[in-house]
Amino acid sequence: MTVRDEERRSALAKLVVGGVGVIIAALSGLFGVAATPRIAATTRRWRRAASMFDLSASGPTPVILSDRHQDGWYETRQQTAIFIDKDGDTGYRALSATCTHLGCRVQWDTNAKHFLCPCHGGIYDRDGHVVSGPPPRPLDRIDARLNETTGDIEVQL
Repeated sequence: MTVRDEERRSALAKLVVGGVGVIIAALSGLFGVAATPRIAATTRRWRRAASMFDLSASGPTPVILSDRHQDGWYETRQQTAIFIDKDGDTGYRALSATCTHLGCRVQWDTNAKHFLCPCHGGIYDRDGHVVSGPPPRPLDRIDARLNETTGDIEVQL
């Protein structure tokens, strides 16, 4: 066998090994896409929270919203606690009921006119701003609107 034949065989072997490598890489990529569970895009949507006639004049009204989440064959229900309140004469505001310190559920104290976190004593005013305690930031605001057709207050979650 001549040197030229060996060079050809060596080049052909490198070409075959490279081609097989490309095919294996493509097949493993396709397998990875097929085997990875699809993550549903989280879309925010408006949903009914309460009627404008259900709101209390003495303070924010607590509302529990429930959503169904499905991950493959496993289905769960996720609950979100919020407070809905009048914001001025014509507007409405929705605040998360989750304390920004450690995630405890805050409660409206009608006598003191503020939100109180039962875990570590965080206090928020009616607008959700921190008055005292360990919370690092105000309660999260949630977009709210009035559906004028139905009289329902809707929130975007």
